[in-house]
Amino acid sequence: MVKKMFYYIEDMSIILGKTPASIHGHLARKQFDAVPQPIKLGRRLAWNPALVENWIQEKTDRAGGKANPQRNLEKPPTKRRGRPQKSERKNGDEQ
Repeated sequence: MVKKMFYYIEDMSIILGKTPASIHGHLARKQFDAVPQPIKLGRRLAWNPALVENWIQEKTDRAGGKANPQRNLEKPPTKRRGRPQKSERKNGDEQ
Protein backbone atom coordinates (compact mmCIF):
# COMPACT_ATOMS: atom_id res chain seq x y z
CA MET A 1 0.00 0.00 0.00
CA VAL A 2 1.31 3.40 -0.99
CA LYS A 3 1.12 6.08 1.67
CA LYS A 4 -0.35 9.37 0.44
CA MET A 5 2.16 12.18 0.24
CA PHE A 6 -0.51 14.88 -0.13
CA TYR A 7 -4.23 15.33 0.35
CA TYR A 8 -6.09 17.01 -2.48
CA ILE A 9 -9.40 18.86 -2.38
CA GLU A 10 -11.44 15.67 -2.80
CA ASP A 11 -9.65 14.04 0.13
CA MET A 12 -10.08 17.14 2.30
CA SER A 13 -13.80 17.26 1.55
CA ILE A 14 -14.15 13.72 2.92
CA ILE A 15 -11.92 14.39 5.95
CA LEU A 16 -13.64 17.65 6.91
CA GLY A 17 -17.15 16.65 5.87
CA LYS A 18 -17.51 19.67 3.59
CA THR A 19 -18.07 20.02 -0.12
CA PRO A 20 -15.16 21.03 -2.34
CA ALA A 21 -17.05 24.25 -3.14
CA SER A 22 -17.30 25.20 0.54
CA ILE A 23 -13.59 24.50 1.02
CA HIS A 24 -12.81 26.76 -1.95
CA GLY A 25 -15.06 29.43 -0.40
CA HIS A 26 -13.23 29.28 2.94
CA LEU A 27 -9.90 29.51 1.14
CA ALA A 28 -11.04 32.48 -0.98
CA ARG A 29 -12.04 34.30 2.23
CA LYS A 30 -8.78 33.17 3.89
CA GLN A 31 -10.70 31.50 6.72
CA PHE A 32 -7.94 29.21 7.91
CA ASP A 33 -9.81 28.46 11.11
CA ALA A 34 -12.31 26.49 8.97
CA VAL A 35 -9.78 24.69 6.75
CA PRO A 36 -6.01 24.28 7.03
CA GLN A 37 -3.83 26.35 4.74
CA PRO A 38 -2.88 24.49 1.53
CA ILE A 39 0.15 24.65 -0.71
CA LYS A 40 0.07 24.92 -4.49
CA LEU A 41 1.40 22.03 -6.57
CA GLY A 42 1.20 23.35 -10.08
CA ARG A 43 -2.44 24.31 -10.50
CA ARG A 44 -3.72 22.04 -7.71
CA LEU A 45 -4.16 22.73 -4.03
CA ALA A 46 -2.54 20.16 -1.76
CA TRP A 47 -2.26 19.57 1.98
CA ASN A 48 0.47 17.77 3.89
CA PRO A 49 -1.22 14.88 5.79
CA ALA A 50 0.90 15.42 8.92
CA LEU A 51 -0.01 19.12 9.04
CA VAL A 52 -3.70 18.31 8.52
CA GLU A 53 -3.61 15.83 11.42
CA ASN A 54 -1.88 18.42 13.62
CA TRP A 55 -4.48 21.06 12.64
CA ILE A 56 -7.35 18.72 13.51
CA GLN A 57 -5.71 17.78 16.82
CA GLU A 58 -5.17 21.46 17.65
CA LYS A 59 -8.83 22.21 16.90
CA THR A 60 -10.03 19.38 19.15
CA ASP A 61 -7.63 20.37 21.94
CA ARG A 62 -8.80 23.99 21.73
CA ALA A 63 -12.39 22.80 22.02
CA GLY A 64 -11.40 21.37 25.39
CA GLY A 65 -13.15 18.07 24.88
CA LYS A 66 -16.42 19.83 24.08
CA ALA A 67 -16.73 17.96 20.81
CA ASN A 68 -19.06 15.01 21.22
CA PRO A 69 -18.70 12.37 18.51
CA GLN A 70 -21.78 10.59 19.91
CA ARG A 71 -24.02 13.65 19.48
CA ASN A 72 -27.67 13.19 18.67
CA LEU A 73 -28.05 13.25 14.87
CA GLU A 74 -31.85 13.09 14.86
CA LYS A 75 -33.68 15.85 13.02
CA PRO A 76 -35.42 18.43 15.20
CA PRO A 77 -39.22 18.46 15.03
CA THR A 78 -40.46 20.44 12.05
CA LYS A 79 -42.72 23.42 12.55
CA ARG A 80 -45.96 23.63 10.66
CA ARG A 81 -46.19 26.38 8.09
CA GLY A 82 -49.13 28.69 7.61
CA ARG A 83 -51.94 29.77 9.90
CA PRO A 84 -52.77 27.60 12.89
CA GLN A 85 -55.95 25.56 12.71
CA LYS A 86 -58.83 26.41 15.05
CA SER A 87 -57.91 23.51 17.30
CA GLU A 88 -54.32 24.80 17.55
CA ARG A 89 -55.25 28.41 18.39
CA LYS A 90 -54.95 29.73 21.89
CA ASN A 91 -58.01 31.20 23.62
CA GLY A 92 -56.91 34.81 23.10
CA ASP A 93 -56.33 34.37 19.35
CA GLU A 94 -59.95 33.70 18.39
CA GLN A 95 -61.80 36.35 16.40
